[in-house]
Amino acid sequence: MRAKPEKRLLAEKLRRDQGLSYSEIYKITGICKSTLSSWLRAIPLTSEQEARLLERLRRNRATFAARALPINRERYRRAREQAYQAGVNVLEDLPEDKAVAELAFAMLYLGDGSKSGGRVQLASTNPDIIRYSLTSLRRLYDIDENRLSYRLNLVEAARSREEHLLEWWCQQLDANRGCFHKTQYDARSNARRVTEDYHGVCTVTYSDTYLQQRILGIAYTYICSKHSNKISVK
Repeated sequence: MRAKPEKRLLAEKLRRDQGLSYSEIYKITGICKSTLSSWLRAIPLTSEQEARLLERLRRNRATFAARALPINRERYRRAREQAYQAGVNVLEDLPEDKAVAELAFAMLYLGDGSKSGGRVQLASTNPDIIRYSLTSLRRLYDIDENRLSYRLNLVEAARSREEHLLEWWCQQLDANRGCFHKTQYDARSNARRVTEDYHGVCTVTYSDTYLQQRILGIAYTYICSKHSNKISVK
């Protein structure tokens, strides 16, 4: 049997007597970790040595995670910005065409609008969505303003702020207070208070059966033209 080299004997002693990790032994001996694993895997460690190695591993992982966190955040932030900009760039390829504008509004209505009754109705917590809906209705269809109405939907906890919130929505939409129907309250909500950035849900309704069917016709026909399955209007 060949004698063990001195470096192996040293590695075994460091492992057995001090319970050092492969990384620690590598720094002392210069022996690569794969070789150390082959040499030292059969050497048992005491419970105290195992506990020490586990604690060291935990600290190393925590330190690595702390260093990696800001790096990953920055990487993800840049990736999100690039993805967002890619979406913005798509608009450059869209023609300034009424049909495109109608399709965009029709798809929004198909996804978020209420299809019941003879009306075009959309609701959102985002005033930009409601403004876009109003702008689309007015520019595309030259609507009768008398058929247009609004309603505010709030949780019970916001009842004392109703007038303030109505005023806020009037300013956001450049609408008259008289255009808002009686506020509706969601009795199912268990919220006991609302934050300062809470503004409820605003619903805009335009009563016109034929316009509703036109918009649904655009949306459903576009979708059906892209695949073989038929979608029925409900």
